[in-house]
Amino acid sequence: MSKIIEIKDVSKVFSRGFFKKKHRVVLEDINLEISKGDRLVIVGESGMGKTTLARIMADLEKPSSGEVLWFGEDIHKIDKRRRKELRGKVQYVHQDPYASLHPAKTIYKVIADPLANAQRVNGKTLYQRTKDLLEKIGLVPAEYFFNKYPHHLSGGGRQRLAIARALTTDPEVIIADEPISMIDMSLRAAIIKLFKDLNDLYGIAVVLVLHDIGAAKYFTFEKGEIVVLYGGKIVEKGRGIRILENPAHPYTRVLINSSPIADPELARNRVLEQLRSYDVPIRTKESKGCPFAHACNYYTEKCKEEVPPLVTIEEGHQVACHVFGK
Repeated sequence: MSKIIEIKDVSKVFSRGFFKKKHRVVLEDINLEISKGDRLVIVGESGMGKTTLARIMADLEKPSSGEVLWFGEDIHKIDKRRRKELRGKVQYVHQDPYASLHPAKTIYKVIADPLANAQRVNGKTLYQRTKDLLEKIGLVPAEYFFNKYPHHLSGGGRQRLAIARALTTDPEVIIADEPISMIDMSLRAAIIKLFKDLNDLYGIAVVLVLHDIGAAKYFTFEKGEIVVLYGGKIVEKGRGIRILENPAHPYTRVLINSSPIADPELARNRVLEQLRSYDVPIRTKESKGCPFAHACNYYTEKCKEEVPPLVTIEEGHQVACHVFGK
């Protein structure tokens, strides 16, 4: 399959201070590929670098080092005209649908304005395409919503509208940052199913940033990959079903074991693994070793001194761990 996005050795360092700058490493040596029709979920707790990685992939943030390629071209080395040509093929859905939609525009204008700009259509054609897009993402009957405003919609409805806006440019990949975090629990599965349908029916590659393991499982069960981030590094990566059924990294196991269980008896009898520490250390340029070593129950002296490489432990399954990566 043709590659849409390639992330090569990307790192991101945030700096603050004037005379004596302090540096925080948010991402370190990240390598990823997104091809046509792919599904990818990036999981981890808050503060692990998930959103920063998603924004770098979408060219909303520049990396401190490394390359970001769109369709084989370095997005930071091409001219503005070429970047504008590629921009519509990579779309981003923000986490907060309450803040990302213009409150003074009708729902029709929210979709019709970018559609007219991207597709160069107007009149009856614009009207019909706007109607088709709203129906595609589940706001039906579409004409009922045309003269309403985003504040008339629920959180789930607003997120559907944000997804419809992303579709106005006929993208080849949609990157969505925590698309279900501000939606009622009862509606989350419907939004994940919408992304699955966009992937299955239209071949759009979808990248989701999630902290919900259950949602990650639902999205990647048939196909797709999961990338687990901790401390700005990929600690486990591979086919979703393999990682969820046979997690190798201790942090991945903690994430899975901490996720909610619908069965109350299973929840009561579940034994949660206790970590040595629940603090997430701030990594700097001088930091050494595995970012999870301070909390891991299986650490060795090597874990505190050397960063474990990402190695293949079985087909479609990689882990960065000195103890379990063998």
